[in-house]
Amino acid sequence: MPKPILLVVGAVAAVVVVGGVVVATQKKDTNKNTTTTSTTKTTAVKVDDPDGTYKFVSDPSVTKYPEKDAMFGNGQTMTFEYDGSKTDNDSAAKLSYQLYYIQDNGKVIPMGGGNMEGTGKGTFTTSDKVFDSAAKNRSGFFELQGTTTSGKNVVLGMYPIKFDISD
Repeated sequence: MPKPILLVVGAVAAVVVVGGVVVATQKKDTNKNTTTTSTTKTTAVKVDDPDGTYKFVSDPSVTKYPEKDAMFGNGQTMTFEYDGSKTDNDSAAKLSYQLYYIQDNGKVIPMGGGNMEGTGKGTFTTSDKVFDSAAKNRSGFFELQGTTTSGKNVVLGMYPIKFDISD
């Protein structure tokens, strides 16, 4: 049976059963002298990724991106700040994304993508929804890509996310 790991950082504590099914977190609000506890069932899955395609990476041109395991798919807004340098500072450059989810066996499955709102450089966002998907409540990846009007494509980052699918 896996052994629990206890991590204490300031007033935040977390217990994780590695490879198991329970994640419990506890946070103490020192201003209100209250403690909030939440428990979520999850299953750790080793990603089948022999060439390292699905590891977290972010190009330095992306100066702001969502935190690890940000929720996506039920209208939550994903926000990126991009300096435009990898798309030749083209004022008409577009950013897009490709989504992937992880099956129980660790296999990564592509599931389509979309376009970000914004052009050139600055803030790019999406709050797209995902419906009726096998990715519901699963971990996955959000691949950010840039394209200039001349058709040049570049991968700007691969970000770990979790899916919260619209019903």
